[in-house]
Amino acid sequence: MSVEYLVDGGGSQAIHDAVRPVLDEIQALLGAELGAVVYEPHGSGPAVTLASTGPQGFLPNEPVVADPVLPRRAPATLPSLEIRSRLRGHGVRLRSSVVVPWRDRYGHGAVVVGNLATPLGDPDAVLDEDVRRHYRQAVGRAVRRGRQAGALALGRDLRAATRTMAEAAVASGEGPAVLTAILASARELFRAEVAYLAVPVDGSGTYVFDEALGIRTAPFRRLRVQHGQGLGGLARRLGRPVCSANYAADGRLEAAPVDETRHEGIVSAMAAPVSVGSEIAAVLYIGDRRMRPFTSVDEELLEELAGHAAPGVRRRYADADRARALERAVREQVAYDLHDSVVRGLVAIGFEAEQARHRVREDDTATRLDTIARAAEACMSRLRGELELLVSAPRVGSVAASEILDRIALVPERDVVRVLELDGVDLELDPDAADALVRVGQEAVTNAEQHSGCDHLTVRVETSPHAVALHVTDDGTFDPASAGAPGGTHFGMRAMHAAVDGVGGRLEVGPAAPGTHVHAAVAPWPVAR
Repeated sequence: MSVEYLVDGGGSQAIHDAVRPVLDEIQALLGAELGAVVYEPHGSGPAVTLASTGPQGFLPNEPVVADPVLPRRAPATLPSLEIRSRLRGHGVRLRSSVVVPWRDRYGHGAVVVGNLATPLGDPDAVLDEDVRRHYRQAVGRAVRRGRQAGALALGRDLRAATRTMAEAAVASGEGPAVLTAILASARELFRAEVAYLAVPVDGSGTYVFDEALGIRTAPFRRLRVQHGQGLGGLARRLGRPVCSANYAADGRLEAAPVDETRHEGIVSAMAAPVSVGSEIAAVLYIGDRRMRPFTSVDEELLEELAGHAAPGVRRRYADADRARALERAVREQVAYDLHDSVVRGLVAIGFEAEQARHRVREDDTATRLDTIARAAEACMSRLRGELELLVSAPRVGSVAASEILDRIALVPERDVVRVLELDGVDLELDPDAADALVRVGQEAVTNAEQHSGCDHLTVRVETSPHAVALHVTDDGTFDPASAGAPGGTHFGMRAMHAAVDGVGGRLEVGPAAPGTHVHAAVAPWPVAR
């Protein structure tokens, strides 16, 4: 293990357990209500509490600041001392206190004991030269023992975690089982309540949680993290582990999903990038539902664990590549089968209708045959477009908003000027939500161009973090029957309502000035109910 164990980290409290008896002894000697062992490593952050006692004590490794500054050379009695947390609105003000400083080659620290409201019994008891030397040496020895024990325990735990992940990567027949082994190892190594792994879904930089342990809420599981967003986005941008003891109040985090994280109950978390070659292939997280101050030992340990997790993530990628290859083969087979049967059948229908059109004399029959031929042509063109998408652009987990417009544009044109617009970010959305908007758009465009007599038509997709809206507006004649109830007799309206209702969206059809306006809105991703 390459981690230098100067303060407690991982799942170990070895330093805390080693110095606590010394703190208890000094506290008992003076009859003090509160006690703390404070340590400040050279050049690596603020002072932290290695151990703390009393009803208003501090968390292990909690960063603190003292006013006045704690003495560094000789023990001292202080008539007033305030120690405040740098993480939260917590602090203690001691009316009477004794400070016993100590140092080692890595930094300096102090044992602080005192009372909130009453004077200490005999503060001079620890100011004697022999007593002072005894306790300074006792604290130094305790810290060294704790560091040695902590380093040994952490090294043993890290080797066990590495072995578990390696065995899963080699022996497991399923990619998800490999990721589960990584998360279980991380949670055990840090004694954390939750662990989860985010992986990319496409080339846009969007990450989703592929596997998770201890996560309870659906909205958190469905989070999509962009580059630089939240804790994982910051870790990806910096290329190193990032920790947050108080996620909801961390001002470094951009566009952080605070509500979803708070609803999940996570207070403190860490994230580290997992690199495969030169690419960041995943982000590994651990978290707790209580405030937990992380240390430099935690950051270095998670970084080392992420390095050992890379083979398992690589295995997961290989499995995903094989699954995509199989999916593509199935898509191609389905597309070719449909082309051979359905498309050829539509060609035959259109051909026979055109031939019959030239043989009949009645205008009404001729018009109906023309309609059949045009409908067959339109269906054939639309189906060919969908088959092309099926083969050439298989979706993996999400659909870009711009693809909705691309698919609506496949509807055969009929001498109508079309304008297609994307208003907002080209965000990724759920495939089912995208399909619903495509169905509405294709039906609305077909109806407008075939039946409204319009000259111009606008298709606009509006995006926001919480909704994606489709607007289809024409300058033709509005047909009140097209705005009927969802269960009405208009086949196209029933299809549009069914598509939107299936994803929990809403559909409105009404008059424009002039023409018709169709408005459909859906959530980008399913909303928990």
